[in-house]
Amino acid sequence: MKNWITATLFIFVLSAYNLPHHLSSPTYQNKKLVYKDATYEPEIRTVQLYPYTGNANAVLSPSVATLNNNNLLLEFDDLVQAPENYRVKIIHCNSDWTPSRLRSLDYLYDYNEFNIDNYQLSVDTKLSYVHYKFKIPSLKVPGNYLLVAYRGTDESDIILSKRFMLFNSLVSINLLSDLTGLSSNNRLNQQLDFTIDYNDYPLQNPMENVSIVIRQNQRWDNAITTLRPNFIRENINQLEYRFFNYENNFKGGNEFRFFDMRSLRYPGQNVQRANINTRPTLIDLMIDKPRIYQPYTQYDDLNGEYFIANSDTGNGSVQSDYVTVRFHLKASKVNGEVYVIGEMNNWNLQDRMNYDEVSGLYNGEMILKQGYYDYQYYIKGDTLRSNYFEGDHFQTENEYEIFVYYKPPTSRSELLIGYGYYEMNPSR
Repeated sequence: MKNWITATLFIFVLSAYNLPHHLSSPTYQNKKLVYKDATYEPEIRTVQLYPYTGNANAVLSPSVATLNNNNLLLEFDDLVQAPENYRVKIIHCNSDWTPSRLRSLDYLYDYNEFNIDNYQLSVDTKLSYVHYKFKIPSLKVPGNYLLVAYRGTDESDIILSKRFMLFNSLVSINLLSDLTGLSSNNRLNQQLDFTIDYNDYPLQNPMENVSIVIRQNQRWDNAITTLRPNFIRENINQLEYRFFNYENNFKGGNEFRFFDMRSLRYPGQNVQRANINTRPTLIDLMIDKPRIYQPYTQYDDLNGEYFIANSDTGNGSVQSDYVTVRFHLKASKVNGEVYVIGEMNNWNLQDRMNYDEVSGLYNGEMILKQGYYDYQYYIKGDTLRSNYFEGDHFQTENEYEIFVYYKPPTSRSELLIGYGYYEMNPSR
């Protein structure tokens, strides 16, 4: 139970953020674990899991590491004034993110309960928070994993869940396309054709026991998970994945929209104004317009990711403030719901925009930590495709990952035995 100071701040945060009524109590009941990236309390913010290398750009990397070189780091904020006792447990999962049949002792060297002891209090911020860090422990088995953080000793009092992957390079992945986007049957799409060579790791019944997952821009909401090899060459131990009916096609999309609020004193690109006299600070972004009929323009984006930074004081982790960011889209009203999505909200359809008939604007807002963000607009409806406001181009620079899972006949779980990372149409 949070103390009275925490509860008072929480009530202020709720009113300032206009959070849903069902979250208006600091006591949460009936939290149900979902096997995906999620937070279970509105105070838990800016959850990032990435390979820690000391490089500032590492935070943009996928939460993937080799089994023998696991350097993954979890960071998150709790919008309260005092630290709490948080713990972590780790669950091994199959390729479809259902829990495997492995016991904790099968994949962990320690008891499945880890304290989060590394934390710092925010400094000189309008909204107080505690910044936590936790290094993923060493694990025995490659595969998908779900990290679950919870309060105290009550494993049902969940605060967040986050996915990560550990792999062994037991098979090799070889691309059959040139990463220019021109191998697609549809000039609005992109696809990866590839082979898997398993000379050094025999696969039994690969048609049934091998699973492939392809992910675009670290997203799980549009991942391809149903591919089976269209050719098996047993004489050379090779599986071929080459398709002609769009089975492995992704929409090319467009380069992501972005805004720079690393400085609140001197607003950056695509920030219209910053009102530092409000609590929290209020940021209005430039008015966006649909890009459906605009020609493709190449520029470096973050492929939907974000990073935390503060050019006003220099310390992004504990001196970056939380601000209200308001989005504005000038467009005719569409038959459907419009959302802002990106890694900042786990690509979830939760930040819905409201249409103002007088101004002809879709307006929405989010509470975000000071930094640099990518985003796009998403339509949920029956008549328009989801990225209608953004457009599709085969030239778009996107990142792709190929995951190769295998379930040995005697195993109780699927193992991640191969991984590949690629950039389509790389601009640098």
